[in-house]
Amino acid sequence: MSRCSICECELDRHEIRTAFDDIYCDECFHENFNYCQRCDEVISRDRTLWDSDGNSYCSECYENLHDDDSPNNPPVYDSDRKLILELSRGWLSGKCNHKTLIKINTKDFLLQKIRDKIGLVESSLYIFGLQDREEYQISASPNIIDQVREFILLNNNELKVIEGIGCNRLGISYTLRKDNLDLVVNLIKQITKVKELIGGELCAV
Repeated sequence: MSRCSICECELDRHEIRTAFDDIYCDECFHENFNYCQRCDEVISRDRTLWDSDGNSYCSECYENLHDDDSPNNPPVYDSDRKLILELSRGWLSGKCNHKTLIKINTKDFLLQKIRDKIGLVESSLYIFGLQDREEYQISASPNIIDQVREFILLNNNELKVIEGIGCNRLGISYTLRKDNLDLVVNLIKQITKVKELIGGELCAV
């Protein structure tokens, strides 16, 4: 059984929170760390910067918070280009399109590569990177963990999945992002499939 690196209380697998390769209980994690409101990076409280509304930021995002020196020709990724074209065509034809891109930590180029391969999806999902650990390779929020475990059971039963926090959040370890791109893409496509009511029940299309 694992122990919190601060208070040393015993933790079950589903209670473990991690930051910078250390293990914490939920209470100690929230007392010592925050999430950046822009990039979702974990930041220690003593390095957290705050805006006037009380939102927390890492130093890089805070520096760019009010940056008006926008580049004249910013990079446009393939996935962003597809979204822009899809929204423009929908607007010109009078159709309302609810498809969107998966949300990612844009600092991770491997996640950007995954987003480009996924394209537009019906169900929103936030993907973030995990460091390689022996205990798990995938973290899934409670509302999608059953779908993730079913996919892993059918495709690669050796991968370890833990339950994370929040809603529509999926964490992928570095090795999976780097060496198992097709598996990751297929998993994301599976859990972002359109759902519709059939015979009064919510079913995957």
